[in-house]
Amino acid sequence: MSDSISSGRRPSRSLVHLWTVVGLIVILAYVLDLMISTSTSHPVSLGNAHGDLLIMGSEWTVVIALAIVSFGFQRRHPGFFGLRMPGWRDILTMLAFLVLSAILVVGLFMIPEIRHQLAAFSSHQQHLTAAPFDVRLGLVLTAGICEEAIFRGYLIEQIRDWTGFTSVGALVSLILFTLPHAWIYGFGPALLIPAVLGGSLIGLYVLRRNLPVCMLMHALIDGYFILLVPILIHAHGG
Repeated sequence: MSDSISSGRRPSRSLVHLWTVVGLIVILAYVLDLMISTSTSHPVSLGNAHGDLLIMGSEWTVVIALAIVSFGFQRRHPGFFGLRMPGWRDILTMLAFLVLSAILVVGLFMIPEIRHQLAAFSSHQQHLTAAPFDVRLGLVLTAGICEEAIFRGYLIEQIRDWTGFTSVGALVSLILFTLPHAWIYGFGPALLIPAVLGGSLIGLYVLRRNLPVCMLMHALIDGYFILLVPILIHAHGG
């Protein structure tokens, strides 16, 4: 893996760790704001273009802030976050994780409690048919790029560098990625679905240390739910 600090004037380790904490605070504020703004008292519809644009804007703002922290103040090298061209092994591993994720999610759909909870999710899919295609495409690309940069690249690597344990960063990543999805899946067994998908993305990242291939896998998953499913619902008069 590439050196963690770019060439040039290098900040002290204590200063690097201080900026890591600043980045973590930015992420926590983003997660808490998302959970509050999408609570039952402040419902958000994925078919609301204005709300979708706000979500995309907030995610890009967080990524820009983390980039300033990482590349500006910490002098991190892009390779530290797995920013490199994917190779064929990366692609094959991603495809294996996609198949595994699909099998696990289908298995979760067999659980009666989860099927009952997913009734609420179906209403979001119905609303998505009303959203313009370019807005939905923007959601897919933004989630794939920004959420992987936040929850995989930044969290896992910065916490690993800070604590010396990849597992700590992976656990924090899984928790902070899963909780905001409660506005769709609710706090219950159905929340296992984003947890499984998040865990698969973490596994892919930890194995390959390649952020772009994780972004691609994330975009493919979201593309199915946000682009393809609404089209099928509309085609069948849903």
